[in-house]
Amino acid sequence: MPLAIRHRDDVVAPLAALDGLHVRRERSPEVMARLQDRAVSEMGGRMVAGHRAYVASIHGIDAAFGWVATRHARIGELGIAFEVPAGERYLWNFTTLPSHRGRGIYPRLLDAIVRAESPEAERFWIIWAPENRASGAGIDKAGFVEVAELSFDEGGRPATSGVAGAATAQMLEIAHVRGNLAPCWRCARAGKAWIMMCPPGECACDYQRKEVGCHDVSNARPG
Repeated sequence: MPLAIRHRDDVVAPLAALDGLHVRRERSPEVMARLQDRAVSEMGGRMVAGHRAYVASIHGIDAAFGWVATRHARIGELGIAFEVPAGERYLWNFTTLPSHRGRGIYPRLLDAIVRAESPEAERFWIIWAPENRASGAGIDKAGFVEVAELSFDEGGRPATSGVAGAATAQMLEIAHVRGNLAPCWRCARAGKAWIMMCPPGECACDYQRKEVGCHDVSNARPG
C-alpha cells in the first residue's frame, strides 16, 4: 500500500472552494461514536491517547471525518504499531459518508487538517489501500506525494520500499527491502502472498470484507 507525505511548507495548488464546507476539530467522543457507529469509550480512549478527530460538514450536516495521530499509531493491515516522531502527524481512519461521496470533500478535509496542525507539525504521513483508488486520488489532490510502498516481504514480514523507504522503515521499525514486496497485503496476511495476486490496477481486496477475494494466479510469482 502506498505511503505519501506532505510538508507544511510544500507549495500546493489551491482547491476550489466547496459551497457550505466547514472543517472542525471534534472534541466530543459522543459525536465521533455516532458518526463511526462505535462505542463512546473507544472514541474517548483515542482522544486520551493523543488522537485528534476532524469532521467536515456541508451546510451544517456532518459528511466526513478522520483522525490525526500525534503520539503513536497502528497500521492494522500490516499488524504494526509505531511512535509518531515529534513534529510529525500520521493521518488515519478517514471516511466520507455514502450520501456525500463524489463531491471532493476528502481532499479538502485533508488540506484543512494539514493547515490546522501546521503550527505544531512539519510533516504529515498517510497511507491508503491500493484497491481504494478514490482515496489515492483524493490524497494526491490534497498535495501529498507518494514516497514509499508498504506490504510484506517474501518471508511474510512487514516491509517497505521506495525513495523514502529507509526513513519509513526506521520510523515503523520494519525491514527496508530492495526486492519484491507482496503486491497484495491481504493475500500476504492469509499466507498466500505469491500464489494469490490481483492483476495490476485490478485489486479489489478489502480486509474488512472477507467475501472479497483475490485472483488465483499461481504462476505469477515474480522472478
